Amino acid sequence: MAYQYTALGDSLTAGRGASFLAPGFTRRYARLSEKNLGQRIDLTVYAHSGYTTADVLKELNIPLIQKSIKEAEMITITAGGNDLIQATRDFQQHNNEKIFMEALAQCQQNFKKIIERINELKKGEVFIIRLCNLYNPFPDIPIADKWVRKFNQVIQSFRFGEHVKIADLYSAFKNRETEYLSADHIHPNDKGYQVIAEKLAELGYDHLPAK
Repeated sequence: MAYQYTALGDSLTAGRGASFLAPGFTRRYARLSEKNLGQRIDLTVYAHSGYTTADVLKELNIPLIQKSIKEAEMITITAGGNDLIQATRDFQQHNNEKIFMEALAQCQQNFKKIIERINELKKGEVFIIRLCNLYNPFPDIPIADKWVRKFNQVIQSFRFGEHVKIADLYSAFKNRETEYLSADHIHPNDKGYQVIAEKLAELGYDHLPAK
């Protein structure tokens, strides 16, 4: 029997920035997992470029997505990057750090609700959730790095449960942005997506049910 893997999120989950016909991290992670587990992985992706944490939260009200989550033993989520990208652009216009504080508070609230909603849908079933923290797509803007780190600290501080683990993309991409980001300098390139997949696979598969 195959494991069911549902991927939720923004443009990272959608694979934006990858070469034409090249996979993003979801298919790469599925392949690595198949190799590590010796089991087939069936992947379903629900992702849109530009989605914020609020958008991902809203998606959890869609019956088709709810069904996919209920059937999934493996779930990945990417969200928060667009919240902070927008906050950075607003800050450059208004030079008010309150913009970051508000964005961080909203992200924190939305992420908490996302995990709670998934746990409700799963109703105590055995499964794993893998989150990705944020890398900094604006390494030349010191204030952006400060708030990316604050966001990551908030996510890391959540007590989601042992079935939830967080891939550290911030450290993996730090000082390697030119190597791992695509021509738009925001989304990963093929090499960057491979790194994300590997970081997710390194988190292991504890709490995944046996097949």
